[in-house]
Amino acid sequence: MRRFLPFLLLVLAAHEMQAQSEDDALRFAFQLPGGTARSGALAGAFGAVGADPGCIGLNPGGLGLYTRTEVSLTPSLEVNTTTSDHYGQGATGTADRFFLNNFALVLSTPTERGSEWRYNTFGLVYDRNASHYWRREADAAPVNTSLLDYFADEAGGTFSGDLYSIFPFTAGLAWDTYGIDPADPTDSLGTSYIPSFPSGSDVRQEHTIESEGATKTTSFFYAANYADKLFIGASLGIVGIRYDRTTVHRETTLDQGLDLATFTYREDLSTRGTGVDLKLGAVVQAGSSARVGLAFHTPMWVNMNDAYRTEMSTSFRAGDGYTQSSPDGAFAYRLRTPWRLLGSFAYVFGERGLVSVDAEWTDHRATKLRKSLDGFDSYDFEAENQAIRNVAANTLSVRAGTEWRSGNWYFRAGVGYHPGAYVDTDARSGDALMRYTGGFGFRTDHLSLDLAYQQSNSSGAYYQYAAYLVEPTTEKRTTSQALLTIAYRP
Repeated sequence: MRRFLPFLLLVLAAHEMQAQSEDDALRFAFQLPGGTARSGALAGAFGAVGADPGCIGLNPGGLGLYTRTEVSLTPSLEVNTTTSDHYGQGATGTADRFFLNNFALVLSTPTERGSEWRYNTFGLVYDRNASHYWRREADAAPVNTSLLDYFADEAGGTFSGDLYSIFPFTAGLAWDTYGIDPADPTDSLGTSYIPSFPSGSDVRQEHTIESEGATKTTSFFYAANYADKLFIGASLGIVGIRYDRTTVHRETTLDQGLDLATFTYREDLSTRGTGVDLKLGAVVQAGSSARVGLAFHTPMWVNMNDAYRTEMSTSFRAGDGYTQSSPDGAFAYRLRTPWRLLGSFAYVFGERGLVSVDAEWTDHRATKLRKSLDGFDSYDFEAENQAIRNVAANTLSVRAGTEWRSGNWYFRAGVGYHPGAYVDTDARSGDALMRYTGGFGFRTDHLSLDLAYQQSNSSGAYYQYAAYLVEPTTEKRTTSQALLTIAYRP
């Protein structure tokens, strides 16, 4: 038991500091429509329009409107920009990425002559649901709080010789690099600690978060057309999540009389997830011009695996410095995102054009973290799930779009309103994401070329470390995205 106890403490400490929090769970649960340039130009208001691969993330019943086989490819260029405010001072970070947003193979075949079931349509669609490419910066001075305050508080009550074994990712590193000291300098074995930057002293803080990755779904679907009046569909999605994040927190004292001049704390996190989801949908032709759609999205059930490590370095005015690294950590768990209900309406003006509206209801409080199935990582996430229930919101997203035709040319525009996952009273809540879109396309009998531009604006906030010590860092976020879809119909 004595040989096993240090290992057990290491595992528990690794989970306490590195396992996913409510912030991470809600980040993965928040998604926007992916799709093609055509559906994107209508801001994703495509649930009742149909006959486009963008339906896979909205209403698979819309795929039942296909009457021909089609293959399409949608590359995209994305630029993500954040502007932060930390203690009244601003900073800007930008990340860009070229990627494949959507690929679709749609096989549509007519049924036997005389049957009310007119077409069977099946195939697969690869769709990118969320982007994690961001560079976020926050710089401020003077700030009268420090990450070292948190490490000193965390270490309290623990013998110094046990700090690295119990807190190997946080306070143990601060102790080994002289970032925290004994509260009583004559007792190095004591259990009370003070930060090497005295509490309340002024520092300059530089905080950078660089992340990359995406949430992607490859869906296998089937859809059918009944008498050109009812279109039904279902899809089974194979979900993949990749999220890599490096956080660097650097502080420099403004008091030239202190021995410690600066320290840097770095966290590296790599998350991988695989899972499944199911979408069911139907579109009804209501008269000659109107269509009404309804879709249900099950949660995504995802097995998640984290790998992580931290490092801390200090630099003293006398010229000496220290660096200490944590062990490599790993943790397995499961994520269940909320289910969604989507209603759609489209009015088609013959061959001249259309208008479309979608509304999507999501209860983010249903997001849950669960222990892994292997039984080794058995933490129950009760505290995190309770936090989700306390801070997550019920949201109603609304999207509207229009398309008009002139010969072989099509002109499109749209707008979308997507509230954030936090309740308004939470400090991390911000303005709802607003998406403004536009585009055009050229279509012939066998080939089509569509272009779209999307701009998304939102805001939010996060804590660089413990909320009881530091004010939240607020952010304004802008995503500019261009999409090109090339489609071929034999």
